[in-house]
This record gives sequence, C-alpha cells and structure tokens, in this order.
Amino acid sequence: MKNFTLAICFLLTGLSLSAQEIWIEAALKGGYGASFLLNKNIFDDDSYSYQVAPGYNYGGKFAVNFGPFNGISMEGLFSKGGAKWRYDNELLGTDLENELEWKSFDALLLFRHINNRVYVELGPKYSFVKSVNQTDNGIDLGDVSRYYNDNYISGVLGFGGYITGTETFSLGLGLRFHYGLTDLVSGDGQKAGFPNPIKLLDYESTAVSRPALAEFMIEFNFGIGHWAQSACSDRMRFHRAGR
Repeated sequence: MKNFTLAICFLLTGLSLSAQEIWIEAALKGGYGASFLLNKNIFDDDSYSYQVAPGYNYGGKFAVNFGPFNGISMEGLFSKGGAKWRYDNELLGTDLENELEWKSFDALLLFRHINNRVYVELGPKYSFVKSVNQTDNGIDLGDVSRYYNDNYISGVLGFGGYITGTETFSLGLGLRFHYGLTDLVSGDGQKAGFPNPIKLLDYESTAVSRPALAEFMIEFNFGIGHWAQSACSDRMRFHRAGR
C-alpha cells in the first residue's frame, strides 16, 4: 500500500509539471449491471450453477485533469452487490437457490486517459461492507455478518465516451468491470463452508470468493474551473468555469 501511494504521488507530480492547464470537475454518477461472487470450488461443483444477480452503485466524483488527455479521479459510491446460485441436492430437491446480497460504501482512485472524447480508466477500489444478507433454499440464514469480511479490495477497468457537453457540462456513458483482489468470505466463513454451506460435496480445500461486477455507467460532469499559465507569466492562475 505504501508503494502504491508513492507511485500515485510521483504520477501526480509528473502530470502537474507537464500540464499547461489543470482542470477541476465534479460529477454525479451511477451504474447498474451483473454481479457475481467468483469461487473456484463452486465453479467445479457440478451440482451448482451460477445465475446473474443485479448490482448497482451511485454517488459522486471529484476529478483533476492535467491538460486535455490525463486525469485522476476520486469517487465515493454507495453500492449493492450480489450473487445467486442454483443447485441440486438429493435430500432437499432440485432447482434450489442460494442468494447473497451485500451493501457497501466504495472508495475509488482512478487514472483516466481521454482522447477524441473516448476514455479508458484504471485503478483500485476499497469497499467498506455495511450489511450482508443471505437466503438458502428460501430460508433466511439470519446474521451472517461474521462469515464475511468487513472490507475488500478490487481492481477496476472501464472505458466509455462523452456523448454531449458544453464548456461547463458533459454527459458520459461507459462500461466498467470490477474484480475482487481479496476474499469477501472471512476465516469463520471458510470454516463454516460459506458462501454455500449447503452442498453435496466436501471440498478438498478452501477457495477465495472474489466479488465481480460488470456494469453500464452514466455520469454527469460539472466543470468547476481550471488553473492556466498565461503567455506572459510563469504562474498558474485559477479561472472559474465559464469565465
């Protein structure tokens, strides 16, 4: 984490030194898509099949753009993720469902490159899990919070474009993919067999359960202002948007 922070500091320093203009903007944004909890043991279990669970997020963004091409953004998003499996059990029946839902607050730090109104973005996401609910075979499993971690880290990759805009406003649409780098299931959850405690097979070893999300994104960007260096001065001056 320390090395990552140093890398971001060096990147910001390099971008700011090379930029003739530094633009500041804020945005409201949201997304909706397909959510999963990826686990190798469940993939390999023939009695289980993955289903699509809905996932969404909404919140805001603050961005610093260094010239016309590169920028760094910080996002805060309220999110809901989920996972859904269908499985067969010779004792309980067929087409049974195991459903998991979690809510979190996500903090993202993304680098974005823009060219010809098209962008690519990449960076980490840190999720603070606020609540977890799970039902299995129609039965609410009650308080399962100790079986899941309070936080997890993901990598984020996205791309899209700005479809319309003015000097102070732009509308962006895109796709974004999230992939968990750490385990959502806690140590207690591993011992108890989560995320699928009801199963025919006893797995030989535990496997990491990685949250994943593929979603469509929309963002409403509002220009705040920019610092620019005039031809007759070496100093950067701040200009409000629209001025």
